Amino acid sequence: MTLADLGVIVAGAALVLLIPAPGLEWPSYLPPPPPGYFLVVGTRRLVPAIGLALALVVLFRRGRYGGLVRPAEWLALGLAALCLLENVPNLDAAVNAYYAAARSTALDFGVARWLLSAPAAVGFVLVAGGLALLLRRARSGSRVASASTVAGIVGALFVWYWGPCEVARLQLPWLLVPSPNGDPRSWGWRGPVVFCLREVVANVPMGLTWGLPATVAVRTWWNNRRRGRTQAWLWTEPAAFATAAVAFVLYAMFGPRWPGDLVPWVSMVVSVGLASWWIAGRLGAGREAAPPAASLAS
Repeated sequence: MTLADLGVIVAGAALVLLIPAPGLEWPSYLPPPPPGYFLVVGTRRLVPAIGLALALVVLFRRGRYGGLVRPAEWLALGLAALCLLENVPNLDAAVNAYYAAARSTALDFGVARWLLSAPAAVGFVLVAGGLALLLRRARSGSRVASASTVAGIVGALFVWYWGPCEVARLQLPWLLVPSPNGDPRSWGWRGPVVFCLREVVANVPMGLTWGLPATVAVRTWWNNRRRGRTQAWLWTEPAAFATAAVAFVLYAMFGPRWPGDLVPWVSMVVSVGLASWWIAGRLGAGREAAPPAASLAS
């Protein structure tokens, strides 16, 4: 870590403090929650803010040294997008705003979700196309293209989370995994299977968004270690990886709400993890030799 990196971290912390934090939601008719609740919720909101500060460091380093964003650094960029996402109305709020503006609820709520998420999906495709062009220039050493790639990744993840991921979580499970016929009490063994499949379908887009960069980083490190090669990580990589790991632990604490949710939740995590590991292998993660020592400073 250089003094310049430290200065960017301080600037990132100041920026985070300027972003208004949403209030803690707790029903007034319930007794006050235990102090541990505020600690967990506060930490859960602090982690994306740390990711935003790390993303600013990644932006600064790419603008200074050039080069491509490393897989582990994608995790920090994803957390930065989540930090920004917490400060804008979500998809359902946008649907309600449309109903208020149209003064009519004739349009089905689910259809409205799909329609309002469509511009976000188009924006994601356009930004992804622009990133593909920037990556060519970034590989050739353009520092402007490298820094623009960082900003583009955060923007693409932001619209991806807000639109396609959210509508997939809310609508796809019931569209792709219909309920069996009859009363739910008569489903028998089919009930747990349906719930597991719906949990997997709902979380696959978001899960792969996090699982792929994490598994690419792990596979690269593991394969280099098996071959006796050494590849030094930039300090931003373990910092991003550790921050994302804390975010996952906090997510796990809010995942299964009761014992009956545990099996679908574990099925989702295992499925996403195995799919990410397989896709990363098919993409060739870890097959290339470690970069020369002269390039590690970037």
